Amino acid sequence: MTPKEECEVLMNELLPVASTFLNKNGEFYPFGSVLKIDGQVEQVAFYDGDEFPKSEDVIKNLINVFHQRALNSEIKASGIIWDAKVVCPDNTKSDAIAISLEHIDDYCVTVFFPYKKTILKRIKWKPLFASEGDRNIFE
Repeated sequence: MTPKEECEVLMNELLPVASTFLNKNGEFYPFGSVLKIDGQVEQVAFYDGDEFPKSEDVIKNLINVFHQRALNSEIKASGIIWDAKVVCPDNTKSDAIAISLEHIDDYCVTVFFPYKKTILKRIKWKPLFASEGDRNIFE
């Protein structure tokens, strides 16, 4: 598989879980997945004892854990997913599920899945878009 395809494996693991939390609870804390060197996917959440952590802190902690695992040659790809506010390509503001995907072989992208909550608290998806991601794990 290509680096993009391996990252898509992680995205396809993360997105349904986040969608379920979003539909059920209206929100979710950031979490992630890694693709280990042996090709196995491992879901990862971070809990430091704080019942209501800031999402930014959870993301930073996930980055640190994934970076250390990359330094130890344990993983070849990572994905972190969170609930975000974005400006879409049509210049409208939207809530979105954001997924940062990074691969050891120099592939890095952030994919955004904009959505709107309907009156019945259902999720209405808008067209997805992507941008070049920040390399934090495999520096």
